[in-house]
Amino acid sequence: MTYSLSFDIDPALYARAVTTPIDGTPRTGPRVALRNMAAAVLFPASLVCLALAFFNRDAILPVLVGGLWGAALVLGAWWWRHRTLLRHHSQYNDTGGRQTLEINADAITAGRPHITSQIGWPFVRAIRQIDGATLIELPTARLIVPDAALPSGTAAEAFAADLTRWMEAAT
Repeated sequence: MTYSLSFDIDPALYARAVTTPIDGTPRTGPRVALRNMAAAVLFPASLVCLALAFFNRDAILPVLVGGLWGAALVLGAWWWRHRTLLRHHSQYNDTGGRQTLEINADAITAGRPHITSQIGWPFVRAIRQIDGATLIELPTARLIVPDAALPSGTAAEAFAADLTRWMEAAT
C-alpha cells in the first residue's frame, strides 16, 4: 500500500505539532505543579544553605539574589531561543508551499518546492498522534501529516498503525 498525500499545514496545527513533547506526553497536571512548587522552594533554600556553609551570615541575601537573578537569566534566554525557533519554523511553513508525501513500506518521500527528501524507515524514531495529525518523528525533524490530508475512508489510527508496522519491520 502507498499513501500519496498533498497538503498545506494549518499554522495552529503546526504550532501544536512542534511544541508537543518528544514522548508525546503533555507536561501538565498536579504532579508537574507539585514538582514546580518544590523546585521554587528548594532552589532558594539550597542557595541559603550554600551561603551559610561557605560564607558568613551577611552574605545570604547577596547569594540568594544572585542565584535567583542567574536562574531568571537562564530561563529568559531559553524562552527567547524557544520563541525564535518557533518563529523560524513558522516562517518556513508559511513560505514553504504545498507539501507532498509518498509513504509506503520501503520509504517516505517528502517534498516541498525546491526540495525532496528520501527517508528510510530505520531513520524514523517514532510515530505519534496528536489531535488532528500524525507525527513522524525523525532524529532531526518531525513530519506532520494532518488527518484531513488522509485519503477518504482512512482513519488516522489505521494510518498510524501502518506507519508503525513499517517502522518496526525496518528495525
